[in-house]
Amino acid sequence: MTLGLVTTAAAAAVLSSAGTAQAAPAGAADANGPSGCNNNVCVYTAYTGSGYQVWAEFDHSSVQDGHLDVWGPGLSRRSSPNGYWPAGHDTQRWSGRGSGQVCAEGWSRYGGRWHSVGLPCVTI
Repeated sequence: MTLGLVTTAAAAAVLSSAGTAQAAPAGAADANGPSGCNNNVCVYTAYTGSGYQVWAEFDHSSVQDGHLDVWGPGLSRRSSPNGYWPAGHDTQRWSGRGSGQVCAEGWSRYGGRWHSVGLPCVTI
């Protein structure tokens, strides 16, 4: 079907523009903006009339003690609260302006140290 080919081509274009972060194939694409996943973290975007919104989640494994950081053009690094994060639970949405890379990094604390558990980036 033509629609399937267009969707596949669009997904490939998003993945090829993911930049230097090692992005895994995008799980679910937001209808309004690019999304991507890496290891246990997904980042989602949506275009607004004056910029974009970004939010993130731990994708497939809950994190007992962790948080998610997001940043991008016109948006300094923002962090979700530390604590238990069930898989699939979105952070709040933050707003930014401009074009370039939007990233999210997930952190999990175990053994008394913080460990990165995923760093997806997409181009907005």
